[in-house]
Amino acid sequence: MRKPIVEIRNVKIHRNNRLVLNIEHLAIQQGEMVAVVGPNGAGKSTLLQLVNLLTPYQEGEVKLFGSNVKEMNTLSLRRRCAMVFQDSLLLNDTVFNNVALALRFRGSSAKKIKEEVCSALTAFRCLHLIDRAAHSLSGGEAQRVCLARAMVHQPELLLLDEPFVALDTPTRIALLADIKRVAQSCGMTVILVNHNYDDVLYFAERAIVFLSGQVAQDNRPEMILRQPVNRAVADLTGMDNILPCRIAKTKNVLVCLSDDLSFSYPGNVLPSATTCCLPGDILHIMDEGLVGQHDKMVVLRGIVHQIIPGVGIYQVVVDVQGLILTLRVPRERVVDWLKLKMLIQVAFDPRDAHIV
Repeated sequence: MRKPIVEIRNVKIHRNNRLVLNIEHLAIQQGEMVAVVGPNGAGKSTLLQLVNLLTPYQEGEVKLFGSNVKEMNTLSLRRRCAMVFQDSLLLNDTVFNNVALALRFRGSSAKKIKEEVCSALTAFRCLHLIDRAAHSLSGGEAQRVCLARAMVHQPELLLLDEPFVALDTPTRIALLADIKRVAQSCGMTVILVNHNYDDVLYFAERAIVFLSGQVAQDNRPEMILRQPVNRAVADLTGMDNILPCRIAKTKNVLVCLSDDLSFSYPGNVLPSATTCCLPGDILHIMDEGLVGQHDKMVVLRGIVHQIIPGVGIYQVVVDVQGLILTLRVPRERVVDWLKLKMLIQVAFDPRDAHIV
């Protein structure tokens, strides 16, 4: 059983008479890959600063590695952590000396420093930069060196505060893959603050959504993507179809998307629900293969409004009586037969809809 590396209870942090962090309980286990997401000002960076003992808190309790931080030596706890920021913050020195810094602070021998620096640079595919001046590096190279510097002493906890926000998608994905590989090889716990939910899906086994300084949702990334707890989380994760609705109680729950479009929903819904979420991949173009399931499906007639090519998956935008739906359709179902302004039928299983 994994033990908690971070445990926060009833912590409140105020700034300028404003409550910026309010956590009732949050625990992160040894070896977890956790992503923290939320809009600007939601408290994500404040959380990392709290965990890295860089910001005081007025109420509650914080434990790191099983110890109450107020009863322990701050320096000894922080030496078990490492943090990487948005900006590279490299010293005006060589790559070798930047990465070696943490080991020199710890009194490591020259032989060990050389071995560990080379090993860390190799892990992040930048050993060839070892003698380069840090200020001459590209953005991607600089962040690789920052990661090597952060992980050269094999911290138990790695904190990443949106370090890849300025990098292109291929570079971000490559760096996330390297972090995951290195961290998993030594059982390291990683907390990543990130805006891009695609990165979260690629990297994390658990996502924590912050809204207004509080934990709004904590679950597996795909579960949050498909079943957001509210409209704000749906917006944040990039839900394909976020549709206003109202709930009518008849014999069953009736979800009304407009005066003319409604469907029977087989689950329980709060009468105050106002939003219907439909992931693009639950929407299908009706064909012979779905005819046998027709009575179980919600079937809508619409006109193809836009076709957006993609690698393997196309986005097909359909106008259903003024209601705009985005479908995610395999390429082979689109190419050579689907045309703009074509009249089609769109079908989905109402059990796959999510109402909040």
